Amino acid sequence: MKNPNDISNELMLKYLSDTVTTEEREAMEAWMAESEENSKYIQQLKSLWANAESFSLLDSIDLEENWKGVQGKLNKHEAANNRIFWRVAAAVIFIVSAAFLVKSLMYTAPQQMIFTAQQQTDITLPDGTLVTMKEGATLKYPEEFGNERRVEFEGEAFFEVERDTERPFIIEADDTETLVLGTSFNLKTATSYSGFELVLVEGKVSFSTADEKVVLTPGQRVALGPNGLLEKTENSNLNFQAWQTGSLVFENAKMDDVFEDIGNAYNVHFELENPAFASCTLTARYDQEDLDSILNTLEILFNTSFTEKQDAILVSGGSCN
Repeated sequence: MKNPNDISNELMLKYLSDTVTTEEREAMEAWMAESEENSKYIQQLKSLWANAESFSLLDSIDLEENWKGVQGKLNKHEAANNRIFWRVAAAVIFIVSAAFLVKSLMYTAPQQMIFTAQQQTDITLPDGTLVTMKEGATLKYPEEFGNERRVEFEGEAFFEVERDTERPFIIEADDTETLVLGTSFNLKTATSYSGFELVLVEGKVSFSTADEKVVLTPGQRVALGPNGLLEKTENSNLNFQAWQTGSLVFENAKMDDVFEDIGNAYNVHFELENPAFASCTLTARYDQEDLDSILNTLEILFNTSFTEKQDAILVSGGSCN
């Protein structure tokens, strides 16, 4: 669209108030015909003009204050006696700033995209941020980012945020807010079997709830405790990213922790029938192995068996070596 300044305010006013000469009307229509955007611009002004008497912005215009800017272009004597003139005079002031009003009216908010991963999936956001999403995770984000980069998230994912010091990247999840400029971290929202957790790999993040705020540095984790308070500690879990990397490492790990890590990596839940088995320990490494292979190994090592239930895998037996 050509700049509205390419055509005079007086001509637009006369066109809107239907007081143009034949020659002026032809000039106006020629300008409108130059592009579809020009035509849309005038149609928007027509709509505003038609509703000018009830339009709140016109009511708020201080005509007396702005009259000096109008009187040089309009006949002062006619204005004193002509109600339509006052409407036109107000519109002069209005049209000077009409560009941003029309933009507001024509503005369409960026479409919100919602993606749910049916399997482990990499997704690149409009700013270049890479998100590796675990199966079942859901991410809501705008088609285009504005002054800030705000998304909503549920599930588990590894974020590699593109650095942008002027536009923070903000993740809303489980009534918490994670704010970063450019960094990488693993984020997991709460489930029936595990709580909310964020583990920072690189950079720095600010993590907050309605009542608290903590800042993390690499190697630290934050979780929501049972009392709803934030718990910031050094991360000691070698397998927090196993669902993504396919590698599980256990060094003298207790079996209740072993099953929690395996469960998180393969999206399953274990129930131990024998509580004493939870204190047994395991030292092992599994690289790119499927769940059945790992469970077969544990059956041999600990004389245990596994039975699939509707929402869990039951671990029966089990003895420490």
